[in-house]
Amino acid sequence: MVPSTRSVLSLVVAGAVMAAGAASAQGASGLAPETLAQSTPLFAFQNDGNRGAVVFLRSGSAQEHDPRLFVAARDGWRLVQLPDELHNTSWVFAGRSAKRDELWGITQGSTEAQPGQTLLFASSVNGGRSWRLRGALQKVSRYAVVDAFSVNEDGKGTLTLRLDDDPEPEAPRLGYYLYLTKNGGRSWSEAIFSQSKPLPPPAMLMPADRTFDGKQPLDADAWERLFLDLRPAE
Repeated sequence: MVPSTRSVLSLVVAGAVMAAGAASAQGASGLAPETLAQSTPLFAFQNDGNRGAVVFLRSGSAQEHDPRLFVAARDGWRLVQLPDELHNTSWVFAGRSAKRDELWGITQGSTEAQPGQTLLFASSVNGGRSWRLRGALQKVSRYAVVDAFSVNEDGKGTLTLRLDDDPEPEAPRLGYYLYLTKNGGRSWSEAIFSQSKPLPPPAMLMPADRTFDGKQPLDADAWERLFLDLRPAE
């Protein structure tokens, strides 16, 4: 039996409504609502014309979490997963190369022997779509924070940690600790202590355009506003 014209039109309209409903559930970003609900932004880079927008975030709960990224794509945004070795660590630094489509990130995590003292270095050479774990460093104190980080195209870099306070009985001296690498973060020198801030190296990495407090996820509307700000409509 040949379907009537009215039946065919009804099927077409129903299909369009279902497709619109699916798109609405995904949101303008193209990301699922549950993905956004479990994501807390930490750092973000805007679209600068030549390089796409990127959001560094923490995904999951306080007990089980992972560092992740949202990377702008032609049809929305994509969730990028990172190496398993970064599980239960969080971003503490994000930088973008001043010359190339390269990103660097540092996460901090814990081991049973050294809680909160491990820094892990990762980089991407394609704007954040894929990542490589570069190396690790044990901090001088769990309370030390990343003050500055830079690495050049030859893999030579510096990391400066700042220690403002440490309540432990055998705490190290308060001040700055400088580390050097010659192989892109695979290995680091012993810490060089300074009471004053060391002179920064040439700015090979640009800091994030946005930094967030990282306390809680954004709601769906706030995420959509952020996406629009980072990647304005062309």
